[in-house]
Parts: sequence; structure tokens; C-alpha cells
Amino acid sequence: MKFNREQVIIGRVKAFYWEKNKTQKKVIIFLHGFPGNHKIVIDMARNFKNFRVIIPDLPACGLSDPLNEKHTLNNYADWVNELLKSLSVNKAVVVGYSFGSRVALTFCESYEKAVERLVLITPVVKADSLIARIALLEYEIAEVLPDFLQKTWLNNRVYHTASNIIIFKSASKKRREKLILADKKETNHLYPRANIELFNEFLNSKPISKGPRITAKTLLIACDKDEVATVKTVEELMDRFSNAAMEIIKNSGHIVPAERPIKTAKIILDWLNN
Repeated sequence: MKFNREQVIIGRVKAFYWEKNKTQKKVIIFLHGFPGNHKIVIDMARNFKNFRVIIPDLPACGLSDPLNEKHTLNNYADWVNELLKSLSVNKAVVVGYSFGSRVALTFCESYEKAVERLVLITPVVKADSLIARIALLEYEIAEVLPDFLQKTWLNNRVYHTASNIIIFKSASKKRREKLILADKKETNHLYPRANIELFNEFLNSKPISKGPRITAKTLLIACDKDEVATVKTVEELMDRFSNAAMEIIKNSGHIVPAERPIKTAKIILDWLNN
């Protein structure tokens, strides 16, 4: 069964999501990274045949409009809650990838009763990597530029070439080129205000050292070649959870859901089934 593209209004803002297996009782929602959209996780999500699968374009990403309020993790978590309520979903397995892991973690903190289980794939929790430092410089410059120059600056070729070298690790050349093209299209579409607000939020929040202990059953997935969400930082995040398991995927980098979707899905499904 193919995914159907659907549209909903949340807080007077237009949002899009992709859904399949609507009649299944078990629900799983996938939250993509930033910048990005549903496409980065959709190949992985195809493998969840016994679930009602929901993949939104998060606000200011893909086809979804930006929020009317500030783009913060708490506001994104509230948005996810409103989306699930609008779809009559009381409880779901919540899967977050990269920045989406931060949204998923914040959602779980605020709405833990709505979380059946929690999966965090290569969660970005600390700005201590080379690419994070490069991004920090880029966004600091963007923040002081006039509005009409911000988008041009955030699309600069030097930063994206450097980030592609660091991020893409395990895909074939053909698949890598396809993913880079998709990333370029999404970056061209981004809203500078949302970009800058989210990056500031990322820098100011400390998910490793702050926040309540999470009791939901949780799976953390790290990759040994990931230079963005390193194995070390994911291991440090484990202390936030009272019931967590961790898997390390070998010979893989940060965007493992897109580069190795079947492998990533199998790890999650095996964990859910056990």
C-alpha cells in the first residue's frame, strides 16, 4: 500500500503528513531531521507493515507552513500533540531522527502518556562536533544579516559541501547524489526565521544534563561513523532514561535512515517485537 498525502490545519497553520495502513490499530509516527522533510525517513517507514504509519512534514519544513509563534522544541512538541489529536490517535510509537529526536524527546517529556514507546535515531544532543561548530558560525553570521540576505547566506555552497562530506558515509554514489539533491531542494525552501530560531533553541537546550527522567521504554540508535551525533554523546544521553536499550550500527553515518533504511527498520521492529 502506498503512502497517501494528507493535509490538516493545526493552530490556523497548514500542515501536511503522509499516511498508510490507516485501519491498523498500532500507530507509529516518524519525526524527520532539520533541515529535511518526510522523504528522509519514508523508505525506512515503508517496512512497518503492521502499523498505521504517520510521517508529517514538521512546521517550516517540506510542504508545511511555519508556526505563527516562535519555533521552539516545546512548540514543536505541542504541534505534534495537536496533530495526533486531530487524527484521533491517543497513543503511538514515536520515532525521532536527528533533530526530530529532540522533538520526540521533548514530546515525551510533556506528553508521556501518549508515547507507547520512544525511538531516537542518531539524536543530536550536543554541539561539540566539527559540523556543529561550522553551523554555529554560519548561523551567528546569518542572525546579524538583513532579512533579504539571510536565505542566500544559509544556502552558501562552502558550508553545504563541508557538511555533505561529513554527513554522507554509507550510501552508494548514486544514492548519495540523490540524497544531496533532495537536501539542496529542501534547503532552498527553508524559512530563515525558523532556521535561526531552531538553531538558537538547539544551542540553549541541554537534553543530556537537564530535564525529567524518562520512564517510557526507549531505544537509542547510534552509528559508529557518525560525526554529528557521536556514539559517546548518545551513550551520555542514556542516563536520562530508566528503561532504555542502545544499538550501534556499524559502518554507517548520521543519515542512516536514508542510507540504510531496511537495516534501521529491522533494528526498530525487532526491538518492538521483543
